[in-house]
Parts: sequence; structure tokens; C-alpha cells
Amino acid sequence: MSKYPAVLGLCALIFAPTVLATAPNTVLFSDNETVSVNLSSLDINRLVVKDDKITSVTCPTGFCTMPANPVDESGTGAPVDPQGAGLISLNVLEPFTLYITTEKGRSFGVFVRPLAVPAITTMFLSTERDTKKAQEFEKQSPYTQTLAALISHMIKETIPEGFAFQRLTVKKPIEQAKLLLTPIASYQGEHLTGISIKISNKTAQYIQVEPTSFYKAGVKAVSFSSMSIPPHGSIYMYQIQGR
Repeated sequence: MSKYPAVLGLCALIFAPTVLATAPNTVLFSDNETVSVNLSSLDINRLVVKDDKITSVTCPTGFCTMPANPVDESGTGAPVDPQGAGLISLNVLEPFTLYITTEKGRSFGVFVRPLAVPAITTMFLSTERDTKKAQEFEKQSPYTQTLAALISHMIKETIPEGFAFQRLTVKKPIEQAKLLLTPIASYQGEHLTGISIKISNKTAQYIQVEPTSFYKAGVKAVSFSSMSIPPHGSIYMYQIQGR
């Protein structure tokens, strides 16, 4: 008997459909690289470097403020968050570049695009991350339980320790018969990668999900927020791939 139905059954038994929580924007970076982010021009933003602490944030003079710990004359401010995050308010509406240094010696630039939106939390994740913690997560339980645990994280939009989370942007959804598949997020570990996918129904009829349609080489498990897609509606699929 194929192991796939067993894995799917386990995931379906453990997890009921749930509302997706809001996760921080996650941005991968390398040392001395400049990455782009959107930040709120209305509220205080929070900048986090995963598994590290920000020691300084340098903005062009007058472009930003570090609440309760103002930027000095050089344009540099230290974080005020006890966890080592940078709290930053923007004083301008035009894009600009700031620079971040961390306790572990990392240094990188951030091209900021101010937007009139509520406060944004951005988590920066080094591409030189230590994957040992991801290995520990992948090996801490029997295989099927590990797959189920990863799917649980994906449903809740929480990140297993050592995994790299990234929101995905696709220019055009993938067409599959009467469905449109839109990858929205990835969770990359050492050997396992989870992909959250929005599945949309293009028709005016209900469509029953056929799990076997979503298995291909390398796919270890799939789970769905619902086994039925309403007319012109959508559900979410949580797919785990192995390498």
C-alpha cells in the first residue's frame, strides 16, 4: 500500500481548517547585500534579525527615528527592544537606504519603501543560517509525525526553528485543469521544504479535491484546509517536498 494516503490521513486527522495568522514579512539577506522592504510611514516598525540582535541602525540624517532612543547626529541609533530588535519610525515619504549591523558581526543595507499602512514587522534571515536546528526538527520524531508537525506550522504560519520562511510572489498562477494554483509561502529546512499553495476554483460548481492529483516525484505529504472547493472559491494546500 502506498504510504501517501497514510500520511494524508494523519494530517487530516490532526488538523482542522483554520484562519491563517499574520506572520512577519521575512527577507533573506547576505552580508554586505542591500535588500528591499516596505515599511509603514504611519506607525512604529519592528526590524528583527533571526537568531541575532541588532546593534545599530544607520539612516540618512533626519530620515528616521528610533523611539525612546533617538538617532544621534551621525544618523545612528541603537535598538530599544529587549530582544534586540530595531524599532523605527520613518520621517520621510521618499525611498531611502538604511544600514543594519548585528551582534554577530553581520552588516547589510535595507532599501526602504515608505507606505501609508499599519506598522510592519520585518524579520531578516541570513542565508548563512545554521541548519543544524532544522536537522534536529526533522529528526526529532518518527517521520510521519515530523511531516504532521511541519504542516501544523504551515497552517499556523509559524516557523520551525532553523527553517527559512519566505513569502512567494508569482506573476501568474499555475493552471491545473479547472483549478488555479498560487504558491504563497515556503518553509525551507535541511531536507524538507513546505509549500503553502492557494487553490482556486475557476468553475461555477463545487470541486472535490483529489489528493493523488497533487503527488509527484519528491512530494512526501499533502494536506488541505478543506476537501471541497466552492464555486469560484478557494482553499489552501500544504505540500511537503523532500530532497
